[in-house]
Amino acid sequence: MKKSAIPGLSKSRYLNGLQCPKYLWLATWRKELRNEFDETTEEILAQGHQVGDIAQELFPGGVEIPYDGLSIDEQLQQTQNVLKQSKVIYEASFEYNGVFVKADILRKGRGGWELYEVKSSSKLKDTYYDDLAVQYHVITNAGIKITKAHLIHINTSYQRKGKLDPHQLFTIVDLTEGVLEMQPAVKKQIATLKKMLAGAEPIVQIGPHCEDPYECAFSEHCWQDVPDEGSVFDLAGNGADCFKLYHEGITKLKDIPLDRVKGKQRQQVEAAKKKQTIVNKEGLQEFMDSLWYPLCYLDFETFMEAVPSYDGQRPYQQMPFQFSLHIQKKPGGKVYHHEYLAPPAIDPRKEFLDELLKVLPDDGCIMVYYKPFEQSRLKELAELYPRKKKQIQQLIDNMVDLLDPFKARHLYSWKQQGSHSIKAVLPAFVKDLSYDELEISNGSAAMQAYHSMCASVESPRKLATLRKQLLAYCKQDTLAMVRLLEVISERAR
Repeated sequence: MKKSAIPGLSKSRYLNGLQCPKYLWLATWRKELRNEFDETTEEILAQGHQVGDIAQELFPGGVEIPYDGLSIDEQLQQTQNVLKQSKVIYEASFEYNGVFVKADILRKGRGGWELYEVKSSSKLKDTYYDDLAVQYHVITNAGIKITKAHLIHINTSYQRKGKLDPHQLFTIVDLTEGVLEMQPAVKKQIATLKKMLAGAEPIVQIGPHCEDPYECAFSEHCWQDVPDEGSVFDLAGNGADCFKLYHEGITKLKDIPLDRVKGKQRQQVEAAKKKQTIVNKEGLQEFMDSLWYPLCYLDFETFMEAVPSYDGQRPYQQMPFQFSLHIQKKPGGKVYHHEYLAPPAIDPRKEFLDELLKVLPDDGCIMVYYKPFEQSRLKELAELYPRKKKQIQQLIDNMVDLLDPFKARHLYSWKQQGSHSIKAVLPAFVKDLSYDELEISNGSAAMQAYHSMCASVESPRKLATLRKQLLAYCKQDTLAMVRLLEVISERAR
């Protein structure tokens, strides 16, 4: 492959190279191999822009250096002009030795400038030191004195009351000491990455770095030789090192030697080798004996936001907006269905709770899949609506977890590939019910669909389509539980 001139580095490209040199090389010379851009990525980027805009309110009155519509040289020149006039600059642009960075916020302080990097994350991560360190390197070498380097991230303990308070929404952390200590390493790393880009594609085996600190944008290319189903990476739990096995040439789960695995991992490998279903009738019957009627199969859908929209909401709090409920009043009896989906762009919690309490019997056995999730949402609702706390607590006390017999492997099929997710368990035991035909087939997609509803209030046709898709998905979750309990009952005999 004939190479053109080697492009310079930016902050993001530098961080890509730290994560994996092959990542940076492919992003430079083989861009066509990049993974498809999905809706989740778009949503994360949009959220980051929203958080960045609000963080600017911590230091009002600044001048922003735009990215769109300006060349790199124009951004650099505008920044130099604004440095002479303003005490706060947003997205200030700097370049040194072929490395370009934009600083989220610069504030003029005593003796120099303070640097602030804004993240929509809820906590400090190691990679943020690298982020600030390369900015410090470029900006100081471009002739600007930086006295402090700070990280601004989301404060999840903040609970909105009335108008949004940016000073409560964010936590500011001083990382100056660590950033200064990293400066010699930054200079060396930049030189190493530039040299690497001038050469052939680096040989880097797949490993934990493919997802740490971020999912690689070229994972589909690098992982193309990993089997789609039954790979060694389907091995669940802790114990054997899947990457070590893979690099030894053991690519499939069924090919793992039994002396390399113990406990549940060994059980999983044995089941894969024999294409086996494991049944513990006593364990299944014990679970069946713990149930009572009316039996209520319940599932919640939730959304999260970095920036809370409603009073009493915290950043990244799981906000319930939908439920599906199947009720069976006696063994072998008819199963009745109830459902609720909140209108878009309103706080859904009060109406959600009112509708839930209206249809759930007080003495019902409430069946969920992964009990901590629904219980946590109900506890949050009890905190918000203390007058209904006693009634809500009764629901929490009446919950049983359909996950338990599958997690304990009282019933396990090799087709589950080590997963106890309902999306893996259902097709292993129920042939005529599938998520494959649904437009929405997982919780993340449901959350995205609800956000799309909130952004589409002026489009009745789109709202109707999204509503239909969400109702079908949530109903499928509780119907799946109905069918799986039937399987457990049959296998327990």
